[in-house]
Amino acid sequence: MDRILLTGATGLVGSAIAREVAARGIALRVYARPTSDTSRLPGAVEVVRGELSDAAALRQAMRGVEGVVHAAGVPTIGTHTYAELAVVNVAAVEHVLSAARDAGVRRAVVTSSTSAIGGTARPEVRDETAAGNAEALGIGYFASKLHGERAALAFAGRGLEVVAVRPSYVLGPGDVHGSSASTVVALARRRIPGYVDGGASFCDVRDVASGHLEALLRGRSGEVYHLGGHDLTMSEFMRRTCAQAGVRPPPRVPYAVAWANAAAQEFLARLAGRRARITRELVRAASLYTFVSSEKAKRELGYRIRPFEEMVRDTLADAIARGRLAATTPELRALASPAA
Repeated sequence: MDRILLTGATGLVGSAIAREVAARGIALRVYARPTSDTSRLPGAVEVVRGELSDAAALRQAMRGVEGVVHAAGVPTIGTHTYAELAVVNVAAVEHVLSAARDAGVRRAVVTSSTSAIGGTARPEVRDETAAGNAEALGIGYFASKLHGERAALAFAGRGLEVVAVRPSYVLGPGDVHGSSASTVVALARRRIPGYVDGGASFCDVRDVASGHLEALLRGRSGEVYHLGGHDLTMSEFMRRTCAQAGVRPPPRVPYAVAWANAAAQEFLARLAGRRARITRELVRAASLYTFVSSEKAKRELGYRIRPFEEMVRDTLADAIARGRLAATTPELRALASPAA
C-alpha cells in the first residue's frame, strides 16, 4: 500500500498510528480539523484540513489514497450526551467511509473500542463473538462506539473492504490531550482520591498502532479484532501503577458512596452552568469489567502485547519529558534520567 489517509492523527492513538506508518515508509496524508495542532506529527506527513462533516473536503482528501484509517472519535465517558457523541462516533464514520468508497479507495480500518461489547458485573474474558450489552447499559459512549462500528461494517462488501479494531484501555507515551493514559499521570500526581471496583484490559498505544496498520494490510474485511492487553482489576492496576511511580495507591470507595458523590457533583455543575467531570454514568462504567481476549488479533494480525510495567514506565517517562509530571519520587527521578 503506497498512500494512507488518517483521521484523528493528533489524538493518542492517531498520533501513534502516524508514527507507525511513517516508520514503515508508507506515504501518509492526514485529514485534520482547521484548528488541530499537527506540529508533532512526522515531518513528511501531508496535512489536508477539513471537518469530518465536509463531504467535498473529504472527497478531495481521498484522491490518490489506497487505504484509510479512521481513528477520529470522542473518547469521553459521562461528560457528553449520546447525541453529542454520535455526531463524531457514528455520523462521521459514515461520512468518511462514504467518501472513501466514492473515491475508489480499496480498504479502510475504523477505530472502535472494546466498549462496543459493554461490560460485565463480574470478571469475564470475552472475545469478538460475545453478544455484548453496550446498548442495555445505558452508557452513551459504549452505545456510540457500537453504533459507529455497525455503521462501518455495513460498508463491507459494498465497494469497500472494511475492518474494525477494538482497542481496550490505552496507555503509553504521546497523550497530550489528557485521554486514557492520563490516568497513570494523575495517579503519580496523587490526583485520584479513590476508585470503585471494576477492571479493564490495559494495552499500549504502540501495540495498538501496529495492530491498526496490520488490520489495514491483512485483516479480513467485515471482521472485528480486539486489540487488548493485560486484564487487571482496578485494585491491581492501581497497586502496580503506583509502585512504578513510588506513590501510595488511592483507597477503594464503595460504589454507593462514589455514585452519591457523582450525583452531587452533577447537581453543583448544573448550578454553575458547566459539565461535571465525575458523573454517575462514569461511575457505572468504571465499576464494570471489560476483560477481552486478543487471540484472534494475535493469530491473524501478529498482534503483540508488551509487559504492563513497560507501558506504565514509558507513560510516566513521556509525561516527565513533556513537563506534565514532576519527578518527585526516587522512582520518577530514575525515569527522568538519560539512562532511563
